[in-house]
Amino acid sequence: MRTIAITGSASGIGLATRNALEAEGARVIGIDLKDSDVKADLSTKAGREGALQDTLASCNGQLDGFVACAGISGIGNPGSLTVAINYFGAVELLEGLQPALAKGTDASAVAISSNSVTTMPNIPDVLIDALLNGDEAAAAEIADKHTGHAYAGSKLALARWVRRSATGENWIQAGITLNAVAPGRTSTPFDDAMMKNEQIRPHLEAYPIPKGRLGQADEIGKFIAYLLGPNARFFCGSLLYIDGGSDALMRADEWPATLRV
Repeated sequence: MRTIAITGSASGIGLATRNALEAEGARVIGIDLKDSDVKADLSTKAGREGALQDTLASCNGQLDGFVACAGISGIGNPGSLTVAINYFGAVELLEGLQPALAKGTDASAVAISSNSVTTMPNIPDVLIDALLNGDEAAAAEIADKHTGHAYAGSKLALARWVRRSATGENWIQAGITLNAVAPGRTSTPFDDAMMKNEQIRPHLEAYPIPKGRLGQADEIGKFIAYLLGPNARFFCGSLLYIDGGSDALMRADEWPATLRV
């Protein structure tokens, strides 16, 4: 039986992923603020450390998979809180659980990014740099000054961290595949909360989705489960869009980009 840990397991995409994995017979260790096996606040270093210790104890130091799914929107939340959970909460658990994954069987990890990384304009480079440099104090200060970009910035930095790390000695060279998924608008409590904001709702309603509907948490959860499974072992360092075509519609000619040497 595979053992897989998931942050943000109590609702939305995290819960859907848990359900998909358990339907396949996996043992899931859920990590969330409540309604979970490991209760932890990933916005703080102490909370992340507690999550790591409790998760490692629950899996006896060996994992076959991990999904960094916990996240909050930038709407109604300080930018510093958004980056603390979305970026540092993901990266510190990925790094902290890497030794347990290295002991697993055909282990894999998936980080949940967002299609906002390429559809949100003018994300400040200074924020991305602070996040990727691991400077949480500086990133918090910058994010509070650019609250409207904190969510997309945290998800862009996370995607780049995955791309930078996946081919290294701690990941694919240690037998662990590491990838990122970029969902678009999805019918979850996360999206429901944003739709209640009168200023944001018109922008969300106008957001183009060629498929003509929101994503469903179950279909995204099943795709994440596939990435953790035996038929996805050649994925490495990929950022995989599952957004109904929004990114392709808005940026069809910008990616793939030609390598210039």
